[in-house]
Amino acid sequence: MTDSHTHLDRLEDPAAGVDPELKAIVTVGTDPDRNELALGLAASHPNVWAAVGIHPAEATLASEASVRQRLEQQARAPKVVAIGETGFDTHWDDTQLEPQRAAFDFQASLAHELDLPLILHVRDRQGTRSASEAACSALEEAGWGKGILHCFNGDEELLRTGLSLGWYVSFAGNLTYRSAAVIQAAATEVPADRLLVETDAPFLTPEPHRGKRNRPAFVRHTAAFLAQLRGLPLDELEPVLDANTFSVFGLAP
Repeated sequence: MTDSHTHLDRLEDPAAGVDPELKAIVTVGTDPDRNELALGLAASHPNVWAAVGIHPAEATLASEASVRQRLEQQARAPKVVAIGETGFDTHWDDTQLEPQRAAFDFQASLAHELDLPLILHVRDRQGTRSASEAACSALEEAGWGKGILHCFNGDEELLRTGLSLGWYVSFAGNLTYRSAAVIQAAATEVPADRLLVETDAPFLTPEPHRGKRNRPAFVRHTAAFLAQLRGLPLDELEPVLDANTFSVFGLAP
C-alpha cells in the first residue's frame, strides 16, 4: 500500500506517522519552510519521498524572486519526486485566482524543466466551479503531460482535461463520506492505470476514523472503499495502486 499525498510535517509526531508497512509515502510541502521539513523527513526515512511547492493559499509568495529561487533549489534536492502542490482554491476567497495562476505557471514551468509530475490542488467555493474552470484552462495552456489531480473534487470537465493530458487522479478520505456521491461516481470512471489513493493527512480522515486526525496508515480505508466502489477485492486493486504510485513518481519497484 502507498500514500501518494500526505503532510507529515503537520502531524503531532511526524516520525510516528511514517508507517513502515507502506511501500511509499509522499510528503508534500506547501511553502518554502514546510518544503524544508518535507525534505528532511524524506532524507530520514527510506519509504518517504518529498514534493515541494507553493500551495494556492500561499500563492502570493511566488511573486517574490527569493521564494522562486529557493523553490528551484529545493526542487533539485535528493528524493524530490514532484512539484506542488499548486493550484486553484476559491473556497474562502474567490479573488485570488490571478496570483494562483501566476504561481501555477511558475511551478508548471519548473516541473517541465525538471521532468517531474505536478501536483494540482483544486477546491471550489460551494455551489461554484470557478477554481475548476481556472484549473482546466491552466492545464490546457501548460500542456504538461505529467501530473496528479490531488484529492480530486469530482468536476467532470477537470477529469476529462486531466485524463486527456495523461494525468493521474488521486482520491482521499472524503471519498468515503456519505455526501461524496459526485466524487464516488468519478472514482468509478477513472481508468485503473491512472488511479491513486492518498490521505492528505492530517486532513480528510476517512471513515471509520472520521473525527480523528488523519495519518498515512488510514490510506488503507480509502483504498478498501475504492475497491468496493469498483467491484473489486482490495487484494486485486492494491497492487495496481502501488504500481501507479511508483510509475507517476518514477520510483524503482
